[in-house]
Amino acid sequence: MKNQTFYKFEVDSCTSDRLDRIIASQLPEYSRSKIKYWINNENITVNGKYCSPKDKIKKKSIVEVRISHQDELDVIPENLPLNIHFEDEDFIVIEKKSGMVTHIAPGNYNGTLQNGLLYHYPELKTVPRAGIIHRLDKQTTGLLIIARNIQSHYKLSDQMAKKKISKKYIALCKDIISTNIVINEKIGRHKINRKKMAVTQRGKEAVSKIYVKEKYTKSSLIEVNIITGRTHQIRVHLAHIGHPVLGDKLYGFKVSNFNYNTNLKDFFMNFEGHLLHAKYLSLKHPSTNKEVHFSCDEPEEFKKVNTILRQENEQS
Repeated sequence: MKNQTFYKFEVDSCTSDRLDRIIASQLPEYSRSKIKYWINNENITVNGKYCSPKDKIKKKSIVEVRISHQDELDVIPENLPLNIHFEDEDFIVIEKKSGMVTHIAPGNYNGTLQNGLLYHYPELKTVPRAGIIHRLDKQTTGLLIIARNIQSHYKLSDQMAKKKISKKYIALCKDIISTNIVINEKIGRHKINRKKMAVTQRGKEAVSKIYVKEKYTKSSLIEVNIITGRTHQIRVHLAHIGHPVLGDKLYGFKVSNFNYNTNLKDFFMNFEGHLLHAKYLSLKHPSTNKEVHFSCDEPEEFKKVNTILRQENEQS
């Protein structure tokens, strides 16, 4: 393990896929050629055995990636403001703001949470992805877990892979969702717009539990508990059932179809984010194994819109 970075995850694809594609989906910051080099150089094992890039890997397989620090991407530390919700010797909980990308990727090498973490916590250079255990979309706000050492990273990543970390979101969405529902629809890359995801039978299993908290005149305040963690999962699922997240122009929210007062229309004309917030986290502490819980308030923009919607509903 000395002078190496270690990744470990369980394959959860519904259908078998090539090893290089599976790793690329888990480690999007690395090129496919780099991943093939690691596989051919026997830096990667599947269930303890070496494979070729083209080998089809079955669900529940355990993939382990060991790479030297020299192979890690050169991430430049940047003095970016971070909102620390909690920290101890083992892990940190960050409140991510809207507009910040979680980690570097092609086209986003600066201004990310990863850049900021390496400035404020230089020791994270020896931890995979600067300790980042999971991601939030650029415009999604809320709680993120950061491991502070290799041991914590391994334990927290293992909890995440085994779906033992509970994540709950709160969102404002278009129109009224009449009752609590479970959305169980596979998600994969959009066949035309590669920046989007879509519900598709060729995708990966994705389950979102929707709990209606408040019903307004033409919108709903909901809590979402995700069982899986697909890219854009909540946004795709809500758009699929006709209830896109307010402000989410990528997935169907249109200001022109938003029939509310002028103040809210003006707000969304100039608003670059969407009203989806990662509010709750629960996990087992990597050292004590005790259950720990975290929650954080919605950002001011979310509160502002929610207040106006509630007032309009009471007056109608």
